[in-house]
Amino acid sequence: MNMSVGSLLNRVLLNIGEEALNMPRPQPEAQGSQKNSPGISFGSPATSHFPELSKNVQDSASGSGNASFNQFMQQIGRLLQTALSAIDALAQQVNKAHASPVTQMPAAATGTPSPATAQPTATETSVTAASPASSSQAVSSTAELDPAKNSLTFENKGDKPLTLTFTPNADGSAKPGDLTLQPGETKTQNFDANWSGNFRSTAGDGANATLGEVKFDGSSGQTYYDVSYIEGNNAAMTIGPAKGDGRVSGTLDDLVSNAPDSIKAKDENGNVYGLKKSTTANQQNAAVVDYYRQHVAADKGYVIPSDDASTLGSSTKNLKVELKG
Repeated sequence: MNMSVGSLLNRVLLNIGEEALNMPRPQPEAQGSQKNSPGISFGSPATSHFPELSKNVQDSASGSGNASFNQFMQQIGRLLQTALSAIDALAQQVNKAHASPVTQMPAAATGTPSPATAQPTATETSVTAASPASSSQAVSSTAELDPAKNSLTFENKGDKPLTLTFTPNADGSAKPGDLTLQPGETKTQNFDANWSGNFRSTAGDGANATLGEVKFDGSSGQTYYDVSYIEGNNAAMTIGPAKGDGRVSGTLDDLVSNAPDSIKAKDENGNVYGLKKSTTANQQNAAVVDYYRQHVAADKGYVIPSDDASTLGSSTKNLKVELKG
């Protein structure tokens, strides 16, 4: 309804008043007549805005045809009929308004999807959330990266599934849950402010592993990162900015296949899954260090603990990690 019931009723009443004001009043009879009609009184306190008929005027209606009075009564009849029609129309509109269901605003008009109809797209991926102690969580690879939030986007570029586990540093950083990637799959893991720690593939027996190391919100607001082979190798890995140009740490080259058998990492069943550690209890394995150094420059990954040039920094909070099992 474009007009409230009260407003429309007021308009009808004003119309009645205006019509009545414009109508000819019954005229008093000629001098000498025995009837002295005072006419119609408007606006008296007793009758509010409705006309008041005096007893004399009512008596005149029974006379031998007072034309003015008859005309007045006809006008009153038409006005009342108009008012009743208007009230009936109002009643129908009110009933219709109460009976009609509320129509939900379409998503295009509100700018947000309707809760009743919003459905996930076919490309969205269900992922594992972080532990309850952390506000970080893994999100779909289709989600737009937020430049204000710390994140690592992982892509499995190999032909085998990969499961990653996270180890926060002893500084209060929360531990996100493990993240599993199928071949060709990409997922993004968000991190709390100031998070620092490492992550690794769970392939093998756990004795030797390639480490990805990261420190968010470091000195001057930089994000620091590197790939380390000090603890061994069980997956090919690179780390760099998620968008735009930036330095990359690590390599996706196959370091295992052509390595000397003596430095290959094997599980209890003798299956080769990677390469041995370069350093154990501050003791370097010269054969392992030499082999790594042939493939990884001093500023491309930690082969020995003093490779500080391998710690790279970026102003972005969003890094990309590519892996092969």
